[in-house]
Amino acid sequence: MKKFMISLAIASIAMVSFAQETVSEVVVPTKKNSVVTNGWWDNWFVSANGGVSLYDGVCATGDNIFDRIAPAISVYAGKWHTPGFGWRVAYNGWQVKPWADADKNGFMNFHFDAMFNLNNLIGGYKADRVWSFIPYAGVGFAGQDVADEWHGAVSGNFGVINSWNLNERWALNAELAYSMFRNGFNGRAGDTGVDVTYALTVGVTYKFKNSTWENAPDLDAIMAMNTAALAELNTQLQAKETENAGLRNQLAAAKNNLVQAQNALKAEQGKLMSVSQSVFFAFNSSKIDSKKEIINLQALADAVKNSNAKLSVVGYADSATGSAAYNQKLSEARANAVIEKLVEMGVPKAKIVAEGKGGVDTEKPARLNRRVIISVVE
Repeated sequence: MKKFMISLAIASIAMVSFAQETVSEVVVPTKKNSVVTNGWWDNWFVSANGGVSLYDGVCATGDNIFDRIAPAISVYAGKWHTPGFGWRVAYNGWQVKPWADADKNGFMNFHFDAMFNLNNLIGGYKADRVWSFIPYAGVGFAGQDVADEWHGAVSGNFGVINSWNLNERWALNAELAYSMFRNGFNGRAGDTGVDVTYALTVGVTYKFKNSTWENAPDLDAIMAMNTAALAELNTQLQAKETENAGLRNQLAAAKNNLVQAQNALKAEQGKLMSVSQSVFFAFNSSKIDSKKEIINLQALADAVKNSNAKLSVVGYADSATGSAAYNQKLSEARANAVIEKLVEMGVPKAKIVAEGKGGVDTEKPARLNRRVIISVVE
């Protein structure tokens, strides 16, 4: 359930980050002194040490302590349940020398200890921590071979382990151990007190499957992050809504401007209906030579091709010269010349109605009858 909640918290951060289009790696806040609990088969270890021991019996007071030093070994196996708390089952012993002039006796001490990693308990768990200071305390049972006779006693065991991680699997350790037994455990009882041993050993530790922990996410911090992220999203949403409202206003204004432009265009088209344009030609010619005439035609073409209006193109000739038949052909040729020019200017031919009126004598002087009249019609 705990891992499910952690996964849910991390997923919520990822969703908010995605909503904000964040492509950088998501950093999940964690608690300083809290980790995700590992399984039973994780965080096991074994150790082997070698060094020296010193026996301090109640009847050995006054002896030279260096005359009571003996070789010692210790082996143990255990498990860390959290970065700060673990236990071990240990054996330490080999030989002890109960007093200065005594022979070295065989010695063994089996004990169960509770261990406390103060660095992790006080400073919080860090996967890359090198040095750890680990006090322990425990109880056990010890035996000593005194003149081929084994003496047994309950043992109280205390000490500190200094551990230096070499990598994820191996560590160096140095242990200072203190064990105490009943008075007379060495075969010679004193008046008061207990027998004790001190041991200084160094060795190595091997750590099995999954020797590290994952820091537990800080759910309060995650909720605070989510709250802040949602507030930011709401701010962005409000800004977008404001922007959309502005765009809607702009669209309404644009539609209003379009209506006004359409009305204006209709008004202009109404004005165009009363507009007529004349193109004049030289004697006996159907060619448009004047640039002024072309400019006038272009203005009329631009107005008409974007509207629904049509153009009436009527050609004329001067009746004072030429025959009626010739003047008819000439007036039609002049009308066709204007039509070709209007089509070149973009006016669809379907919008042009053409006609030739032949020779006329309606204007004075006679040269004014050599023309084409272009009118806007429905």
